[in-house]
Amino acid sequence: MPGIQACVLAAGKGTRMGGDRPKVLFEARGKPLIEWVLGALSEAGVDDVVVVVGYRKDDVVSTLPTGVRWVEQSPQLGTGHAVRCARGVFPGNVENIIVTYGDMPLVTAATYRCLIEARAAFGAAAVFLAVPVTPDSRFGRVVRDSASNVLRIVEYKDATPEERRIGEGNAGVYCFAPRFLWNALEKIKNDNAQGEYYLTDVVDVLISEGGRVEAILAADPLEGTGVNTPAELGEAEKALAIRESRAK
Repeated sequence: MPGIQACVLAAGKGTRMGGDRPKVLFEARGKPLIEWVLGALSEAGVDDVVVVVGYRKDDVVSTLPTGVRWVEQSPQLGTGHAVRCARGVFPGNVENIIVTYGDMPLVTAATYRCLIEARAAFGAAAVFLAVPVTPDSRFGRVVRDSASNVLRIVEYKDATPEERRIGEGNAGVYCFAPRFLWNALEKIKNDNAQGEYYLTDVVDVLISEGGRVEAILAADPLEGTGVNTPAELGEAEKALAIRESRAK
């Protein structure tokens, strides 16, 4: 699968983790979280990776393997802004751009490949990973029409009570056709509860302009888990341990 690049978002502090270490450098099974992400992308056949750094950037950059590039997001104005910061380092001939997070160690290479293959099969502007959620989950909700077409993604903080009852959440992992991504990023706004530029708003722009957006359900719901707390880190450790034992 040629022409695949990835943008890994890794600028956050991770306040709920405790201490002052960048969140992506907390370890699971003896490896930093971001190392799990980069390993899965490599296994999936990604040609080039750009990591968006911010908080204690030197610490994060020092852990990156040779050949993995980085850009700084300063100030940090949301996920859409983070991807926009990386635009200048992507060449014009790339066919697919995966956007993922450096604190999601459970997304597998097979899932990244599935996103890439689905985008091509659907001829979509974007495909993203969805997971089943409960009403109290903090995931953004996937809003569909009566024919199950994706209409938009609404962030939890901006969702109505009815929208929060939707049982499908956005895991935050995407595969974009680059020309659609860059165009849409220029049109998103920050008129929301956080005052940030949400990457999820790219979906709204794509659909409003006639682009096709699809969601695929994760084979394992745990793949949508981002590590934001020590408890979530413990759950990720358990899941990774189970995978390792099954692989033996």
